[in-house]
Amino acid sequence: MEERNTSDPSGHRRRLLELDKDALADEVIRTWDTLAGSEAELSELRMRVGGLEVEIAKIRGRRGISSTKIEMANKIEELEKEISILSMKGSAEDGDGEELSYLREREEVLLTALLDLEREFAASQRV
Repeated sequence: MEERNTSDPSGHRRRLLELDKDALADEVIRTWDTLAGSEAELSELRMRVGGLEVEIAKIRGRRGISSTKIEMANKIEELEKEISILSMKGSAEDGDGEELSYLREREEVLLTALLDLEREFAASQRV
């Protein structure tokens, strides 16, 4: 029977065919052990990658909370300026009084949301 080099370009098949039964069994066991070790390493790496992905998500969450806090603080600052301007004008007109009340309600909502974000951020720092 003629040997095909195209199906065994590295010569592994030829080398294995030349081994006696015990040597072949040892080679197979060594190969399985190597494969099992590689699979264990791969599994460990997957677990490590999963842990790193969780850490990345936490960092992104913290960064998102931080940027949201900054945006909310800026909006609260703008509302405080508007409230201050309306308060200085006096509430001579009913429209100004209603607008002032509305702005104070918005400010209160934003402050409450900002406090919630602060709590969430503090909780994420403890984890």
